Amino acid sequence: MTSIAIPAPANGFDRALKAFEQRLTPSESAQFGSTSLDDLKSTILSIQAEQRSRKKMMHMGRVQAFLEAMEQFGKVIEVFVNVNNILAFVWGPIKLLLLTAATFSDSFDALLDAYQEISENLPILEGYQSIFAKNERMQVVLECVWSNILDFHIRALRIFDQSMLRIVFRSLWKDFNSRFRHIINDLKWQKQLVGDHANQIHIQNYELDRLKLLEEFEQAREQRSAQRKAYIINWIGAPKTILDHESLCQVRQEFYDATKRPTARWILENEDVKAWLSRPVPKSSTIWMYAVPGAGKTILTSVIIAEIKEKNLAPVAFCYCKHKDPNKSTFVSILKALLSQLVIQQEQLLPFYSEQEKSSGEITLHSAKLSKKLLRCILQNMPSAYLIIDGLDECDQNERRLTLEFFNDLINLCDNTKAGKIRLLIASRDEPDIRKSLSLATLVRIGDRDTFQDIKSYIIHRAELVEQKFRQFGLSKRDREYIEQYVLDKSDGMFLYAKLVMTNLEGQPCLADLREELYRLPKGLSEAYGRTMHRIEGNPRANEREVARKILSWMVCSRRPLRWRELQAAISIDTLHQIIDLNKRSATHVRDICGSLVEVISGDRVDFIHATARLHLFDSGYIPLSIAELSMSALCLNYLTFDCFEEHVDAVQLTQLGKEGYFAFQDYAIAHWADHLLAWIHSLSDPAKIKPDVEKEASDTFLVFGDRFSADLRASSINEQPILGCDKLQHLTCFPAIVDLWRHTKSYKGLQDDRQDKVSLLSLGKALERNRSVLEDLERLAASGTSEADLLRSLYGENWFKCSRISCFYFHEGFQSRSSRQAHYDRHDRPFRCEEEDCPAGAIGFASLKELEKHKRNMHPGIDKLSSTFARLKKGSAAEALLQKYPCPHCPSRFASRLDCRCHMISHSRPLLPASQSGAGQRR
Repeated sequence: MTSIAIPAPANGFDRALKAFEQRLTPSESAQFGSTSLDDLKSTILSIQAEQRSRKKMMHMGRVQAFLEAMEQFGKVIEVFVNVNNILAFVWGPIKLLLLTAATFSDSFDALLDAYQEISENLPILEGYQSIFAKNERMQVVLECVWSNILDFHIRALRIFDQSMLRIVFRSLWKDFNSRFRHIINDLKWQKQLVGDHANQIHIQNYELDRLKLLEEFEQAREQRSAQRKAYIINWIGAPKTILDHESLCQVRQEFYDATKRPTARWILENEDVKAWLSRPVPKSSTIWMYAVPGAGKTILTSVIIAEIKEKNLAPVAFCYCKHKDPNKSTFVSILKALLSQLVIQQEQLLPFYSEQEKSSGEITLHSAKLSKKLLRCILQNMPSAYLIIDGLDECDQNERRLTLEFFNDLINLCDNTKAGKIRLLIASRDEPDIRKSLSLATLVRIGDRDTFQDIKSYIIHRAELVEQKFRQFGLSKRDREYIEQYVLDKSDGMFLYAKLVMTNLEGQPCLADLREELYRLPKGLSEAYGRTMHRIEGNPRANEREVARKILSWMVCSRRPLRWRELQAAISIDTLHQIIDLNKRSATHVRDICGSLVEVISGDRVDFIHATARLHLFDSGYIPLSIAELSMSALCLNYLTFDCFEEHVDAVQLTQLGKEGYFAFQDYAIAHWADHLLAWIHSLSDPAKIKPDVEKEASDTFLVFGDRFSADLRASSINEQPILGCDKLQHLTCFPAIVDLWRHTKSYKGLQDDRQDKVSLLSLGKALERNRSVLEDLERLAASGTSEADLLRSLYGENWFKCSRISCFYFHEGFQSRSSRQAHYDRHDRPFRCEEEDCPAGAIGFASLKELEKHKRNMHPGIDKLSSTFARLKKGSAAEALLQKYPCPHCPSRFASRLDCRCHMISHSRPLLPASQSGAGQRR
């Protein structure tokens, strides 16, 4: 391998060259170090010959001036730099760039233009050799020129080594143009300094100013890049999977702190997993890790993710699926979760994604087609990556099918390019459809022997806590050891089972109950859930039992995970007196009320500990789905008839109602009352099973709500719609009201325009807008730091400014400032934005794609636009002949301008470079 020896004394040339070499790949460094000017000229002649054979010649004289200037530059710096063939690291990159760009005319033309512009702004060195030889300050100028030339080439190399160059070139080159402008301006300044024989003070000041400007430019570039990245991530709108991962890491850390033994690390010693993680190509790029429910697959997945991140093996993206969570259980949500993480790790493609975002017209990414395109593009462009999807079985079957089909095709596509380039791990239960789709994957079954030591350590730790609690009542060490062994034998490899049982044992009120519970341990998860439910039902505090039943009922049918403050708001709703009673809020946390059935996840959201817990509540009959849907729909409808939603309420009273928590449940109730009503009617199989008191309260609620919003219901319903499902409720006194609500809801759900994003009942929509305005005024009080401010934050959270569109994530999530919400609104109203840099319309946007295209034609009629227009004209047409009216007398080529034609004719009269200089003449 030929390399350039850099002398020990580090001057500006040495430092710049070393920095350049460090950013090269080993193959690039070896290739460039042995490249000469003659090699480069031979390459140029070969490219010319190839273009001539295809009658696609381009004006390569644009690069000749640059080569001559650099040759002169080399002669000047040889006077005081003891480096052999220092220009090899200019000739080499030029050769590689020209060869790469020659396969794509747009990139080739852009590259030649860049070299022409650089050559026009390089300092004229001829005649100034003596100045440089005697004046160290003037040598600084040369060093700056050298640094700029190397900087241009390393950045250009990183653009042209993209595997998806044809797709992303325009975006990347446009983004690179701002840096290129800085280099050109710098060279102009250096050219002026040399030409004017600048004095030493001027040069010194210039160098300081240059470094300052360069630092400011880099800071601005980094800031602009960070803003663009944040904007793209916000547009993708993916679930914050990193919070799920950090939560799992915290669980593992707590386990380690308690047991002094790392949990689940054994999975890294599995031969198939080890091969999948290692650099050599595994036997399959896809691994399917499956086990029985509750075996700890998610913890194992988090260990694998942490290993990849800690050792920096390659970019990694992951998704933890959650049953019934629309942000974590759909095909699109999985794509978005992976995409948002990969975008951060592949910053070179940010300009491309920015343009995709601007032209999509979507306030947040919703299109499955676009999501697939973006993820496919970024993965094909990456040299390697790990993709991990945990809990795929928690998605509905159709969502699983779409996910498996896409990723099977994607892995096959990437494997055809480079085997093992993209590696996929899926963790789930053993479902037939998943097994069929992953028949060619490497199978990793997690059995009870694999998890034995982890479960044993956990049980020992929890048994010690049980012993500490009951030691004073006579629980012996032998009893503790019996608990450990008995529970371990019963766990059958299910970590979740051990957790449920040990939590239940620790929660027993007395030693007698503990012994009774111990001698009849549950068989399997279902019985373990049943024991937890039995303990909840056995709570001596009747009010906590009732609160637990309500919370679990709401959770099994909620359309999104509810925050603890939202559950507290629902608890405080007094449906009989139609008031909010904050004194009814539970002083006991939901973890203590509902035991081990629930967990608190990121954002203070409450969810079931496992998807099987929700299924158990249905299967056991503890909470029938129809009763849960009726309870939630009645709660929402009753709440929406409170005084705070009446039209004639004065501002002072509304402010007081806001302080008392009356608006804390309005986001969920307004967005989902119709969903619960339809779900109740569809799930109803036997109306007679409804308890009389529940039926009476629900009937009264339907009647009152129907009367309160009768004008809105009549205005928006389609009376001709057939009544499907409602006939089962004809015996109810509220049947006419249910029919009106059903017809209104079906009419609203059938809308295909923007009206579906608005509150379906006009007066209720006005009340929501008014109430939110009151809350926004209270935001200043919430920031005051008083006890009243603490109460407001506990009721409403930190985000007071919310989007008005019901389907938008920010309808309930909100923003911390009015300006953030306004920027969000601008994206809703004018989603199509101009991608041209520094265009004022880029920030304002356009309401339709047609308006954006009109703006581009009028304000940015660039060459690329004209080229794309002309390309549509058929070859040989009259229009083409009119546009290309200057024919070459020596070949069939035609040109749109006389200047282009004359430049082309030069190539016929003589080659760009004399054959004698390159050795081509002798070979011919």
